[in-house]
Amino acid sequence: MSGQPTRPQFDWRRVVAACLIAGLTWIVCEVLGGLAFLAAGIRLWRYHLLPIWFDITSPIVWMFAATLIVPLSLVFEHYCTRGLTGRHRLLRVAVFVAIIGPVLEVLINEFAFKPLAGAGLYEYTVLATFHGSGSVLSPFYYLTLLIHIPVTDRVLNA
Repeated sequence: MSGQPTRPQFDWRRVVAACLIAGLTWIVCEVLGGLAFLAAGIRLWRYHLLPIWFDITSPIVWMFAATLIVPLSLVFEHYCTRGLTGRHRLLRVAVFVAIIGPVLEVLINEFAFKPLAGAGLYEYTVLATFHGSGSVLSPFYYLTLLIHIPVTDRVLNA
């Protein structure tokens, strides 16, 4: 022992597990939310590329969810929530996802899918903005991501 503090080992298996949990959480929230609104006669969005379940989701978005949610959250939390706990941390993360989620979805749909695939991955149909790539309601959709935090916290910090 040299007296140096040891750094915790980074465990990729835990990160991959957290990514899968967060992605699965996204799928469940999106599908159940989309179906609930469809049952009420309201279509909030429609997927155009590989659409399934009445066009309310696509495996393409599942890949984005599984690969982006946890890494972006980890970077944000490392720099912006250090030392915060409880509702203070949750509030800061909520603001982050309510801003970054809608910004990323517009950028990815407008500047990746539309030019490269010839069509948007999806189109919002209620209170649409940015040619259907966004919605006034998007920040609220992204708040559903907060549901994964307690589980991924446990996986990452166990």
